[in-house]
Amino acid sequence: MAKRLPLLCCIAAYCVGAHQAFARGYEGAPRTELFNPALTSCIRDTATYKKAPPYVIGFSNAGLGDSWRVVALDEIKQGAQDHKDVIKKLIITDAGHDDAKQVSDVQDLVSQGVDLLIVSANTEKALDPVVTRAMKRGIPVIMLDRRIASDHFVTYVNASDPMMGRLWAQWIVEKLHGKGNIVILAGQAGSSPSENRMNPALEIFKQYPDIHILDTVYSDWSPVKAKQVMQAVIAKYGHSINAVWSAHGLQVPGSIEAFREAGFKPGEIPMHTTADVNGPLKMAVQYKVPMLEVGDPPAQYRLAIGVALKVLSGAPVPCVVTVNSQIAVTPGDETPSVKGDLPFKDMIVPNGADDMLITNDLGPDYTPSTAHIEYPH
Repeated sequence: MAKRLPLLCCIAAYCVGAHQAFARGYEGAPRTELFNPALTSCIRDTATYKKAPPYVIGFSNAGLGDSWRVVALDEIKQGAQDHKDVIKKLIITDAGHDDAKQVSDVQDLVSQGVDLLIVSANTEKALDPVVTRAMKRGIPVIMLDRRIASDHFVTYVNASDPMMGRLWAQWIVEKLHGKGNIVILAGQAGSSPSENRMNPALEIFKQYPDIHILDTVYSDWSPVKAKQVMQAVIAKYGHSINAVWSAHGLQVPGSIEAFREAGFKPGEIPMHTTADVNGPLKMAVQYKVPMLEVGDPPAQYRLAIGVALKVLSGAPVPCVVTVNSQIAVTPGDETPSVKGDLPFKDMIVPNGADDMLITNDLGPDYTPSTAHIEYPH
């Protein structure tokens, strides 16, 4: 059975998206908003985009290269279905993680006269010019999960990549008491989630002179590639590796498998960071791997539809909209700065598939392999 974890996002002066949870955890407003030290928040005036429904919304997707993105696509379809009374059509394109294809996709959606564009950019620099041109033509653009390099969009819906990166890094530093060797297991080079998690993490690590980055390797969010690159790293550094900072959970099973095949016994595999995926959590318990889970819920895709409707109604929206993230730590591995919201075991679905996403918002019986989400198209 899939678990649906609490999702809450505050937009300006009101909140949307709170749902009953199967696993009880943190249910408040996103901490990235509450702990924001700025005296004022950036709020975007969308009055110029106001128009009457029904709407045609275009979604340019970077691709479906992993299980996270498959679930996320169902989330955005469900979001459109939730609002079929005002959404005439949701047009979805898939770039197959090809920059040139996605640029063409965005141009095609603009030519079809969509009222609003939602874009999850394959890489942040390549998609910047075409998104900027759409905005200049008066089409509001919402960046989702993956942003462009500039700020030429209305708002960015995400789970706060910098928060995730810093939290993972601070946990590792405190677990190592400020001294140790770390491998950075990044995602896709040039994608904003990977870069915007890794760079803030490096800022944390740089504050501790006895923390050393042994290597930075890219997994392309794949457990298969992660296993390959980590095998090379392990062959070079072996037991001198004290921690693996991973940009997500998708690649973590491959990393842990690489350590196991290199002869690391349960209790010897270095600590790992993770997000969303059931397999790493099960492996953490089975092989006694210290682990920090910080959620990056694909439910942000469903939320993006609600944000789109606010923009088209002319309501002000924040320049950045964040979803709530659950935090869980393996027993005995909490640190002064990092505490879990719920017991680690409560995040695990014992009989669930290893690639199952435990942070979806599609209900207890949802499985991506059999799901067929009706939506206006």
